[in-house]
Amino acid sequence: MRVAVFWLGVFNLYRVLMVALSAETLKSHPRSLPFQAALSGLRLDVSTLSYLMLPAFLLWAGHQWLPHKMFARLNQAYHDVLAFLLAVLYVASIKMQHEWQSMLSANALEYAKKPGQMLAFITTGELLALLAFILVFSATLILIFRKWATGFSTETAPWYNRLLLTLAMPLALGIGARGGLQLIPINESSAYFSQTPFFNHLAVNPFWYFVHSTLDRDAKKNPYLFMDATAAEVRNKRLFAVADTLKQEVLNHDRPNIVIILLESWTADIIECMGGEPGVTPFFDSLRQEGILFTRIYGAGQRTEHGLISVLSGFAPPPRVSIITIPSKSANLPNVNAVFSDIGYSSSFYYGGEIGFVNMKSYLLNGRFQEVVDKSSFSADQLNSKWGAHDQYVFEKQLAGLRTMQQPFLSGLLTLSTHEPFEVPANTPFDGGNGEADRFKKSAYYTDRCLSVYFRQAMREAWYPNTLFILVADHGHRLPRNTDLTRPESKRIPVLFVGPVVKDAYRGAQIATTGNQHDIPVTLLNQLDLETAAFAGGKDLLNPSAVPFAYYTTDHVMGWVTPQQSLLYDYALRAWKPVDGLQVDSSAFRGHCLDAEAHLQQLYGAYLEK
Repeated sequence: MRVAVFWLGVFNLYRVLMVALSAETLKSHPRSLPFQAALSGLRLDVSTLSYLMLPAFLLWAGHQWLPHKMFARLNQAYHDVLAFLLAVLYVASIKMQHEWQSMLSANALEYAKKPGQMLAFITTGELLALLAFILVFSATLILIFRKWATGFSTETAPWYNRLLLTLAMPLALGIGARGGLQLIPINESSAYFSQTPFFNHLAVNPFWYFVHSTLDRDAKKNPYLFMDATAAEVRNKRLFAVADTLKQEVLNHDRPNIVIILLESWTADIIECMGGEPGVTPFFDSLRQEGILFTRIYGAGQRTEHGLISVLSGFAPPPRVSIITIPSKSANLPNVNAVFSDIGYSSSFYYGGEIGFVNMKSYLLNGRFQEVVDKSSFSADQLNSKWGAHDQYVFEKQLAGLRTMQQPFLSGLLTLSTHEPFEVPANTPFDGGNGEADRFKKSAYYTDRCLSVYFRQAMREAWYPNTLFILVADHGHRLPRNTDLTRPESKRIPVLFVGPVVKDAYRGAQIATTGNQHDIPVTLLNQLDLETAAFAGGKDLLNPSAVPFAYYTTDHVMGWVTPQQSLLYDYALRAWKPVDGLQVDSSAFRGHCLDAEAHLQQLYGAYLEK
């Protein structure tokens, strides 16, 4: 009994830590909600406890029938290791909630394969503080357990008691693990009770969630079946139906050089001309007057690998999986670079970080990029970022490479200086602030300044007059306005087509079609009269007849954006709701829900088939 009380107390200690570290952002919420979260999450806590107590029970049973002090030692060692693992899990979960407003899932295991890149998310001071906390927290738990909850007694019970407990305990633990005797085993939705995602995440036991996300990773069946397969296919196809005769031709060259610049975390909230914070990206604000700015584009995912496959493969990220980390699937993705390779383009890709991170290297090579440059190509004095080489050096490296590259070419570049922990080697107007938002704006200002230098130098190159530049963010961000990551505002990103090959009549144009970054391949290929059939999940943003909609996903919700309304689908509750504060046309609500359900069903089906 003491062991059970001990671990239930540890589960709730996590909630206390979460609330304490988020106190500033929770001031506007009733103080009773954390207590409601603990109560709502009790069944999941009991389920978790049942799983954790099974090994301890087996050790107890072993000792009861074959008495030996080894069982007590193994029991103590088991709980010591468990205390340490929970300390690590709690720290990682709290950090995940702070950065991505999400619970820690098995996807984090992909980052753990590259610990150097994973640790680049935080400053050295933060790392030392977290390590110290893990050690102190786990040591405290171990001490309390040894002093108060010593596990099982080494004394054997009468045979009839041993037999009864040996037979009854597995049954009790089994019932507890599945959450009761109901028909369907317990799941995370049993803990949900609030309209605010934070409190639902607070209710869900982080150990239970992590383990179940691990088990769900290898799912072979589509968990998002909303309707008959034929009905889903027909409805989804309607979303991408267009009239070919309405295509706008905005380029003056049919075989231009193409440079795709993926801007790390460039949310629309830092771009003044898109309604963002003033003075953060002055060069981008001026550059958009020379090109075509798409103003209602949304990043479908929330990590860099999601943006990469969206822009190059036109494949939206499905929920709770990362296709790029599964080579057998990512190798089957189409790639816009492969299309251009087939017509004689040379190609390259530049990144200042480690290109092997989350399997990016194999993905790019499968996409037939001829040259892939990463941090290993930079000198030691240029590796002055936690992630590798800062943006100024990556832009310089690409410019040097393009001078000797055969035209026409496609070259990609992924920036990194606007990634956490937002440390950049430059003075900016935002140096006075010490908060996260100011550090983020400082890093974005630095990258914008690097872009300015880059374009000034590019204009002197022989290849420049025949070049289209595509600037697009890999994903949005909660900063600088601390936006709820389930809301569409946090996913809105810039897409800019710019360069000498853009027709004069379209320079300074703004396209307000609602869409995603994974619409870029179809939009680009249509401009050059190239085949788009392989990119079935994208639409032509420059075709006025394109259906305006955008999809996005987090680990917990799907978002669906149309000009009329924005909706959220909660994966745990399996329920729709309108986004708070946005006008809802109730007559169209169900229609939009059906569109989104058909799209998700088809998307996940395509993922399984890869």
